[in-house]
Amino acid sequence: MENISIAEQKSFLRKRAKDELKKYFEDKALSLQCAKTVADYFLKSKEYAEAKMIFAYMAMNDEIDLSFVINKALQDKKQVALPRMAENSNNMDFYFVDSLENSFSDNNRYGILEPSLQNKKVEPEEIPEKSVFLVPGLAFNLEGARLGRGKGYYDKYLSRIPAKNQRFCGVCTVNVVTKSIPVEENDFKMNYLLTEYGFISLTR
Repeated sequence: MENISIAEQKSFLRKRAKDELKKYFEDKALSLQCAKTVADYFLKSKEYAEAKMIFAYMAMNDEIDLSFVINKALQDKKQVALPRMAENSNNMDFYFVDSLENSFSDNNRYGILEPSLQNKKVEPEEIPEKSVFLVPGLAFNLEGARLGRGKGYYDKYLSRIPAKNQRFCGVCTVNVVTKSIPVEENDFKMNYLLTEYGFISLTR
């Protein structure tokens, strides 16, 4: 791929990752077991124990379901926040939720459940140290590079977070952990990775 632009490289990798993920998540029993295993690894970690605030997401059909993590964090009286996309732009904010039953308004244009605007919005400057951001992606590598879906929602939001010993954790199945991901200036890197094979710290 030496003579191919970064945009073309990313497009190729996105297609390959989407094909891999589609095949993986078509097996509902496997995807449910994956969600449980991922939750078990994360919930037993010291990073989870230390976190007062957990930033999660509502999964698309080809992403790991974090409902087990969200429900346990709420039971443990941690603050949990989920993303809501802004209308007519590629920006988003996070809003606190207190349950997975009554905190939502509607699906967004991608079919993802979003917190209601009646919920309290998270102000980035008020996020405590050692919060954990569980970030979806199409692919990751062991240097913390993330391949998103190309709209920049997470890159923009995470760049607003003050650097106060935060844990930015990519969440994916191990079949889309790859050796090389092209990185551009605005691509935000992870410092943790969570898969069905474990929860590990990365070198940033």
